[in-house]
Amino acid sequence: MSAAPLDRQAERPPRTPSEFRAFVRRHHPDVGGDAEVFAAGVAAWRASSAPAAAPTVVFYRKQTLLAQLLQTLLAHVPIRRRSRTTDRRAR
Repeated sequence: MSAAPLDRQAERPPRTPSEFRAFVRRHHPDVGGDAEVFAAGVAAWRASSAPAAAPTVVFYRKQTLLAQLLQTLLAHVPIRRRSRTTDRRAR
């Protein structure tokens, strides 16, 4: 039923912003246009102008040779941490 009003007027849905503005000026109910045709045209405009998914951009930070070396060396060194209860008993 939503496509019928556009077919009745033998009009394609607006594709560019200027076509959409002209469509609104012609078919808006406040200026004597048909409400069904206007609603169908706005629905078609919104469906066609849905934003496309933005591509995912990933940035990689290049590390210096020294930073790479330290990261490699420290990756294999176990970190010994004390718990709070051990620190309190030692005092």
